[in-house]
Amino acid sequence: MNKNYSSWYRKLAVLLSLSVLLSLWPRPAAAEINVFPDVDAKQYAWAVESIRLMAKKQVLTGYPDGNFRPNKTISKAEWSAMVYRLFDKYRPNTLATGIQKITYFTDVPELHWAHKPITEIYNASFKIGGYGLSRDGNLAFRPDMQLTRLQLAQLLYAYFDNRLMEKRFSDNDVCSVVSELKDVPVKMFKTEAEYQVAQADGRYVEDGLMDVESNDVFVTLILGNNTGDCKLGGDELSNVQAKALASLKASGIMTPNDMGYFRPKDYVTRAEAVTILDRAYTYLKRNGWLWDYTTVDLTLPFNPVGTGTNSGGTSGSNGSSGSGSSSFNNNPNSNTITPPNGGYSQDGSVNWSDKSIVRVIDYFDDKGVIVKDLQQKGEIEAAVQPKGSKYLTITLNSDEKVDMYVIIDGRVGFVKQEEFPLTLEVRGVTTVGLRSQLRNPDKNKRTNDLTTLSVQLSDVEPSKKKEKTKSTSPKS
Repeated sequence: MNKNYSSWYRKLAVLLSLSVLLSLWPRPAAAEINVFPDVDAKQYAWAVESIRLMAKKQVLTGYPDGNFRPNKTISKAEWSAMVYRLFDKYRPNTLATGIQKITYFTDVPELHWAHKPITEIYNASFKIGGYGLSRDGNLAFRPDMQLTRLQLAQLLYAYFDNRLMEKRFSDNDVCSVVSELKDVPVKMFKTEAEYQVAQADGRYVEDGLMDVESNDVFVTLILGNNTGDCKLGGDELSNVQAKALASLKASGIMTPNDMGYFRPKDYVTRAEAVTILDRAYTYLKRNGWLWDYTTVDLTLPFNPVGTGTNSGGTSGSNGSSGSGSSSFNNNPNSNTITPPNGGYSQDGSVNWSDKSIVRVIDYFDDKGVIVKDLQQKGEIEAAVQPKGSKYLTITLNSDEKVDMYVIIDGRVGFVKQEEFPLTLEVRGVTTVGLRSQLRNPDKNKRTNDLTTLSVQLSDVEPSKKKEKTKSTSPKS
């Protein structure tokens, strides 16, 4: 029996409570500029356009309650994921070789949700502000550490081949600008010997690496007599800080407030992070460098072409590969998708007993189809990223009795085989996870009964009219 998306809501009402689900579902804004209800257009006038653009391109998403939480601080992992989505061609560590390549971070295991962005972006050029040594002496990134403004400025120094740094500044220009910041400590030394001694203040732990677990603000060391006669010395941390702060102020990407305070130890909020990312994007575009790093055009409607290596092309089971403009390219970029809140045990490992977690082991082929023998090869575990599409139709055909868990941005529903085909409204949804469940699994069964799962995305609501066909299947 064909069911439209309203049937889906009635089904979930029994399982989850209709009123709760609908309150969590993201809604299109009445005015395009006000994407999230908690982003006040007046209070966040400086950020609202950046938030709107990034949300439309799914560089960022809101929380299950439909809010954005603009004042919530972000972690290094969250920042890295945003960069990874927006700058989909920027993978410096993937291309790095020799001593420039980072082969592991002890605190970013493969099951960490941001493992792919972190390990593909951060090479050895990010050792100031990016990574360092943990207290037990291991190379670490601290992915869940809340990012401070100074740490983000240090990170931006290395991003995009140093192109965010103002090359026209002389050493004296840099020293003069950073000396004007009222809350960033700067100290001048008249002799090289004094300058060298000052570096022994604990800023480096070993081999030029910093204590990655520290949020200390170290003094920027410069040589000279005054701000009109100064230059950079040989201390890497001081030079990165000075060049980054001066360049980011000049470009407007990160600036002090009107009183001259940069607020180096303040944590970066979600609203600030999105705005900074948008400004970096605009700066690269203005200088003609943008397309070296991304295929995403923020000025165009949403481009559904996937950005990850798993997007489109192959099926995880019997699907065929394909190409062309009609190819399905809405496979997820990661093989583990955890809900916005939860999904991890106390030790940081993935809690696989949580049914809201999506583990992707099967990928749809170029026609959006997966074909699999569930008795012999295990259940289908797949996901679809709507990427701006409004409706998703799911079809399940099998000689076996197969039901399906459908996970929508962390919210779980259970659908019986008789409920398919099923059409869902997915506007505003990031990921739809699909996990089959055989009613009568039998590993000893030798017949080749295949299950076919197919998906189709559309911007037009499918007809709600039910086909008049004779059916002996049980009534729902």
